[in-house]
Amino acid sequence: MFGRFAINDPVMNLIHASTPRKLRADKWLKFYSDQQSDETLVLIGQKWSRPETFRVFQVNIVKKVVNKRANLYRLQPRRTFDGFDQEAGDALYRTINADVILKRASRLTKLMKTCMLQVGWNGSRAALSILTPSILDVIASDPENPERVVVTHRAARDADTTYSDWTARSFFKRDYRGVPMPVEGNSGSVNPYGVVPFVPLFDRYPDDAFWLPGGDDLIEAQEAVNVALSNLWRAVEMQAHGQPWATGISSADAIRVGPERTITLPEGGTFGFAAPNAPIEDILSAIEFLMRQTAASNDLTADVFDLDRSSESGAAKHVEQIDLKEARLDDIALWRTYEARLWELLKVVVNTHAPGTIPADARMSCDFAELQENVSETERLTNARTRIELGAWSAVDLLRSENPDGFATREAAMAELLRRKDESAALLHPL
Repeated sequence: MFGRFAINDPVMNLIHASTPRKLRADKWLKFYSDQQSDETLVLIGQKWSRPETFRVFQVNIVKKVVNKRANLYRLQPRRTFDGFDQEAGDALYRTINADVILKRASRLTKLMKTCMLQVGWNGSRAALSILTPSILDVIASDPENPERVVVTHRAARDADTTYSDWTARSFFKRDYRGVPMPVEGNSGSVNPYGVVPFVPLFDRYPDDAFWLPGGDDLIEAQEAVNVALSNLWRAVEMQAHGQPWATGISSADAIRVGPERTITLPEGGTFGFAAPNAPIEDILSAIEFLMRQTAASNDLTADVFDLDRSSESGAAKHVEQIDLKEARLDDIALWRTYEARLWELLKVVVNTHAPGTIPADARMSCDFAELQENVSETERLTNARTRIELGAWSAVDLLRSENPDGFATREAAMAELLRRKDESAALLHPL
């Protein structure tokens, strides 16, 4: 594509320069989406002349690890609106399919470390979409406040590819050469929102880099597992059966072997099967070791891949998940900020197309559901009851333990308990 646009075109130069990053993102998306066979055959082809003769298998540890780590939206969060009708706010988030999209966005961000949300308008309602590094180009001196975002809209033919070029003041739709195209109703190429309608998403605080590095170890582990699985099946096919041998006969004589056949040998001739030295157990052990270490390096327990699920008690799993819980607290801090930025952007987009729909000073707070411990409900309630009976806890401590994100202070938990008490009294003695 480089030869199709002017060298001094800054937009197309930006797009061309990011090609390696986009190809890398495409590969990672394929790995997450169970499309790994082609890459595995390329790796096998580096060692073998006919990689197509291998049976290719995959156990998708990338998707398993990513989905396990990205657990904030496993249960729907609770959003509370201040200055805006609660039912109208809930309806708005249902309209944009927020919980489903944000759940996938959290997973893709965990995979690729940097993604974006785009808020748009679909005729009569707001729309929310996820953008990955494979179709994004960004200029941002401050990673959390990009100055320019260019989105690639791919097509089957290169000539049909288009680009959306956004800044806070302008919007251009460009063709595959970077030439601006007419946009119906926007002859001045103006951005009607006055802000770049995107929310950057990062797997960790970005410091001074928009495109965060990381995650290569997971992809490399997946490639190693895929090649090992192919080698394992190759060993099964080639060495699972004994190799027949015979002495006392000429090499031209063919011996047909089968349980229903009689083998006639000359005097002094012998026949047998040589047992192959197939390293099947060694390959299996290597695969299991790699998968265990991949789980451990991502703060997950070994049983995430069902490698030894029955051997770990609930208490042991609880201890091993301490790192995962700590990482989750970091994610909550990040995604609470992203939820707030998404709300502010939603207000801008909705009020631009439907003025006065959402009050400018309306606020939204997001309470993420708590991560459930690997103990039974009976054990959890028994532990809480024992603490209360011993005086170590009160009902306030129990409520904060159940939902620490929703009740950050003892005062907030106490107020909620009093509200529930009044509610229960009203139900017992209705007017």
